[in-house]
Amino acid sequence: MTRTKDPTYPRWICDACGQNFGTWYTKGTYVGPPHHYATYHEGSCDLCKQEKVPVTEPRDYGHLHAKWKEQYYS
Repeated sequence: MTRTKDPTYPRWICDACGQNFGTWYTKGTYVGPPHHYATYHEGSCDLCKQEKVPVTEPRDYGHLHAKWKEQYYS
């Protein structure tokens, strides 16, 4: 599990939030490593607050881009 000193950094994110805020997506296009795998489980997304959706760690989307807070909270 990824550890961060920022208490607002999400622990679990859904696919939609990963694509919106992850560094491995640019304008909806995947630009990450060619062979990447992630493990999901049913849970709650710490960003959009959806419940009972597949979630994984932000690192599986290349972590969140630097301005994720400004984009999310605007």
